[in-house]
Amino acid sequence: MPTTQQRLAIVGDLHYETSQHAALIHAQQQLVALEPHAVVSLGDQGGYSHCGTRLSFTEGYEYFSGFGVPFHALIGNHDMEGAEFKKDKDAVAAWCEVFEQERPYTTVDWGTAVGVILSQTSFRGNLGSHHEVHIDQAQLDWFAHTLAEYADRPIMVFSHAPILGSGIRVLQDLHLKGPNAYLNHYTYPERFMELVQANPHIKLWFSGHNHLGHDYQDTITHVGHCTFVHGGVIGNHTRDGRRHTRFLTFDHTGFDLHTVNHADGRLRQDIRVDFAQNQMIRYQQFPPQDLARYFPPPPYPNGQGITVGNSVLLHHRDMLVEYDRTLAAPIGVVADNLNGAQVDVEGDVVVIRHSSGVVNRRAPNAYGRYLYTYFPNPWRQEK
Repeated sequence: MPTTQQRLAIVGDLHYETSQHAALIHAQQQLVALEPHAVVSLGDQGGYSHCGTRLSFTEGYEYFSGFGVPFHALIGNHDMEGAEFKKDKDAVAAWCEVFEQERPYTTVDWGTAVGVILSQTSFRGNLGSHHEVHIDQAQLDWFAHTLAEYADRPIMVFSHAPILGSGIRVLQDLHLKGPNAYLNHYTYPERFMELVQANPHIKLWFSGHNHLGHDYQDTITHVGHCTFVHGGVIGNHTRDGRRHTRFLTFDHTGFDLHTVNHADGRLRQDIRVDFAQNQMIRYQQFPPQDLARYFPPPPYPNGQGITVGNSVLLHHRDMLVEYDRTLAAPIGVVADNLNGAQVDVEGDVVVIRHSSGVVNRRAPNAYGRYLYTYFPNPWRQEK
């Protein structure tokens, strides 16, 4: 097993389109020049014109094969949406066939650390939004077993979406409303942070999904012993105009994380983390930036808002945002277009009285949450 310093390129949502081929190849060449030992794709290989098709899988496979080093890919939400497949298991099987994998989740032995690759396996079967990045129970059991098996080495996890409680920036008016901001967003998303807290050898967790660059303070967070990192996009499907890729170097002492800016190919150092001291040093500080469309929810409202059960409700940008009290994290949007509506709590029911006289009542769902599913699963509605 290798014990010297390892170099990884972590590529966010690819969304390959033929029209972007030249730009994507140029970005690939920028990364190859850094001589990575391996490449990790954070999912969503296919372009929006044909996401979730066998063609999109093949295009993704061919693109990552072009790096000339071992690559490891995972399934994102858009990789599951193709009409070509009628069942989730068929989409997963086709992806595995193209990417030459027995299953869509796996481990990678990098000597001084172990990589854990997690993949979405449910889309049409999701209870909430079909675009929720859902990890099935069999994979969760495997993940817990893997953490125990490699308890003597640092673990680096790679998933398409971040996890609840990580503090990674999520988008209020898109993913939080889905709800599809986090892994298993609708069904007990807190279980992933419970695993992180119980396994301090999880040192890094990479995710994509948000299509934002790296010039925000909350695209890197440090919670407990784990550093959470958002990976930007390599192509033109960017929500803020930035095309960024993460570049990681690590050994048994810790790691250095860099950003590759594909606009000019420059490499900048973002952080350094020492494993023994559990200390993160930031080399980049970013002022708050409030995007007009793709904005995050505000920080946890300590001492503010309305408390009901394990939730805190806060009015923000004409929406009622729900926070998890235990993890101090935004969990969903209860209502939007409030327009001065009055919000009260009667027992465990949230009551929203609009100026028009319309009254909406939100009782907790089966998971004790009040969030509303703005993008419900159409396949489950048909059943």
